[in-house]
Amino acid sequence: MLAPRRRPVHLLVTVTFFTLLFFFYRKAAREIYHAQFPGSTRSKSLTENDRANATLGFGAVVVVSKDGSSRRPLLLQAANVTNILLTIPSQPQWTDEDVKKFNSSEEPRTGPSIGSIYAWLGHHNVLRWFLDSGLETVLILEDDVDFDIQLRSLQIPLAARAARSKIPPAPWKSTLTGKPNPHYWGDPAHWDLLYLGHCGDYFKPISHGVGHVRADDLAALPHELYVDPTMPARADLHPFTASLFDAFRLPEQTRAFHRSQFPLCTFGYAVTRPAAERLLTDLAPASNPSAERHLAGAYDVAILRACREGEKTPSPTPPRRRNPHPHPNPALRHKFASPGLRCWSLNPELFHHMPGSSQIAQIAIEAERPVGTPPVDAAGAEQARARNETSNIRCGFWSGAFAFGEGDSSRLEYLREEVGRKGRCLKGGRERRWAARWAGWWAS
Repeated sequence: MLAPRRRPVHLLVTVTFFTLLFFFYRKAAREIYHAQFPGSTRSKSLTENDRANATLGFGAVVVVSKDGSSRRPLLLQAANVTNILLTIPSQPQWTDEDVKKFNSSEEPRTGPSIGSIYAWLGHHNVLRWFLDSGLETVLILEDDVDFDIQLRSLQIPLAARAARSKIPPAPWKSTLTGKPNPHYWGDPAHWDLLYLGHCGDYFKPISHGVGHVRADDLAALPHELYVDPTMPARADLHPFTASLFDAFRLPEQTRAFHRSQFPLCTFGYAVTRPAAERLLTDLAPASNPSAERHLAGAYDVAILRACREGEKTPSPTPPRRRNPHPHPNPALRHKFASPGLRCWSLNPELFHHMPGSSQIAQIAIEAERPVGTPPVDAAGAEQARARNETSNIRCGFWSGAFAFGEGDSSRLEYLREEVGRKGRCLKGGRERRWAARWAGWWAS
């Protein structure tokens, strides 16, 4: 009878040594990273309170979409796969009379195009719905946005945790109620607008690139950095975003939640009730009491100006007597904290519009007044085609890989389980690469 074969002692010692060496190396590397980037959030396991509900931690997720929009079905399928609850308020059929009311002014106008006016009115329609709803916050999406398959399961929980680190929730007696704090994105008394979907907050106006931006520009702002394994690799980020993050000297797979500087586009933004009221009445009105507002040319530019006007008001905001930049009207300071809006940006964004012409561009073509391609879209178009993904989205829905037929409940349930819940990017050989990245994140 053969004796049991024993493993050499020196082999066990060697394996143990290298295992411990690898462990301490990774620990030391993480400590160096967090010492170099003190605003960063460690990759902690998500807790029960971190998980996002079907409205992503807001009162509702509401979509700006006209009846019969060709862009709506793909968004609805994406929401079905990821179990996100969308509300789509009915939108009036805008008329020439609505355009005239919007354009009423005694001075010659060089303001918004008819497509921009329709978009402006569409956003206002949703804002009015929100104020009528009685909800405290709302996330507003345009109907051509794309997002990652792990938006609800991982991206939103990580982003909201970063937001709460900068804008703490109001005190909440959870031990008495047994319910989690409702301020998933921080106390809404201390913020006005969160940019979760945009075409870039590049800190400065852009034309053909990001321009001269330094790491100090981010360091000077209130901000929180955190690791997100669902981010595309740096080489796969939109060229402008990659240049910005190179300038900031940020590690791969690192997002930044920071006070807004120069955010563009309104693909996905959250607002509070006071912010919605001001956008309707004085910051981005849909009639023309202030020609200067409308010379912005577009709704998103009016919001950009509002954010710029509010950038000096701290968020969180101290009590009224200690607020260094309050609302200019003392009679309104109990209601509005800032001359503009207290805005925060998530960079890179979680929502980006799918490649192709926007609704504004389509209306302009129909009116025989075509508009040029925006610089951000032009710069990212070739990369989006090569990746077959929307800009700054790792594994989204634009390609149609996760489509299902009407009434095909078995495929929908399969996609919900494998793609939506498990986060499997079932596109060619990408699942294996994603599994390796995911394993590395959990190990950290």
